[in-house]
Amino acid sequence: MEMLIQRLVRNPHDEEALAYSHQAGAADPRSYAILLEKVGMATTDPAYAAHWLSESANVWAVTVGDAHHAARTFMAAIEKDPTSTAAADRLATLYRERNETKPLVALLEKLVKLLGPLVAQQDVRRRLVGIHEELGKLWADPPLSRKDRACENWRKVVELDSNNVYAIYQARELLKELEQFVEAIPLFAMEHNLVDDPERRLALYRDESAVRLRAGDGPGSSAALRHGRMLAPDDVALAQEFGASITARLDLGEDVPAGEREEARAIFASLAESYDGEYGLGYATSALRCVPGDDRAMQLADHYAKGLNRVNDIRPLYAAYLAANPAGYLAVEARAQAALAPA
Repeated sequence: MEMLIQRLVRNPHDEEALAYSHQAGAADPRSYAILLEKVGMATTDPAYAAHWLSESANVWAVTVGDAHHAARTFMAAIEKDPTSTAAADRLATLYRERNETKPLVALLEKLVKLLGPLVAQQDVRRRLVGIHEELGKLWADPPLSRKDRACENWRKVVELDSNNVYAIYQARELLKELEQFVEAIPLFAMEHNLVDDPERRLALYRDESAVRLRAGDGPGSSAALRHGRMLAPDDVALAQEFGASITARLDLGEDVPAGEREEARAIFASLAESYDGEYGLGYATSALRCVPGDDRAMQLADHYAKGLNRVNDIRPLYAAYLAANPAGYLAVEARAQAALAPA
């Protein structure tokens, strides 16, 4: 056996040595697997070494039936030549067939470490994208269920392939679930640069608005909806959402600029003129929250509140109106109603 090993190490194309080893392998597969393994470990050329070790691992797995020894030998082949896909693919298939998630993850992460320094090579880069995608799915699902690790891998896919819309979406959704809202924000712009569908872009702006608000970026939250309104200027629901983003910021104690408050007031006042009853009252009061001294909003709120017998509910708005606009169109009525407020 030692002579065969030396001959194949010196010349991997030694046909006589190859033929003899194949014949011996038919009679004793275990010895054949050991021979191939020793040739692989002794070979200095990485590609040939990985080839011999992969062949050995196949014999261990298929003919001998020793999956554990096969796995060790496949791993040795991978370490010899990380760029060779045969050993890695065969070992990964072995783990998948046996539903061994943790060893599969360990293998894929080992490949990431070995291939990382070669990322400048396009074929390696594409391979790393596929590996990180699979790791993202494996970490997200049972039995691992680690959204943080899944997120790391999807973000790595985005780093390697900034045109991968699916990876951008997965990374952003996981960041939201992990409440890492600030980190999620740049991924909205990345997807906007890749999609043209107006409905998808509108959905992105709505989502971005909510995420920015959670991240403490009130101006950005409203700005996202403002961009959305440029796509759908006649969308009443979107206009209402923009106005609501302004009142939400006011509720959080933000000093919202007068221009933005006026923008929201105009929307709510227009809606108050289009609806009556409870809806009209709600829109009118929202307009007054944005600009307390607005004449038209106060007039509408007064009208709807009286029709609904809800004047007591808006007495604070009368007082705020007077404070902001003491000589306003509805000042007399507002003083009268404010005077009736309970002590």
